[in-house]
Amino acid sequence: MSDLTKIPVTVITGFLGSGKTTLIRHLMQNPQGKRLAILVNEFGTVGVDGDILKACADENCPEENIVELANGCICCTVADDFIPTIEALLAMPQR
Repeated sequence: MSDLTKIPVTVITGFLGSGKTTLIRHLMQNPQGKRLAILVNEFGTVGVDGDILKACADENCPEENIVELANGCICCTVADDFIPTIEALLAMPQR
């Protein structure tokens, strides 16, 4: 992506057990005409939420639109993976 196209992004944060995954699952089931992709920033080496969300994949948000960046913070450790991941998601054909 060579130009500076603006891409709408919603960031969902919260404490453990605050309902982030439940909210995301609800959004997946009710996309309201939006094209969805989910990028899970997993701080640990073993991802849990990414697997849960992939199990909920459907025609509104297929499994290939759910990507996990594991083992670090998106602003530091895995920052180099963030932009290429967004670009790969944008390059996917629209369903």
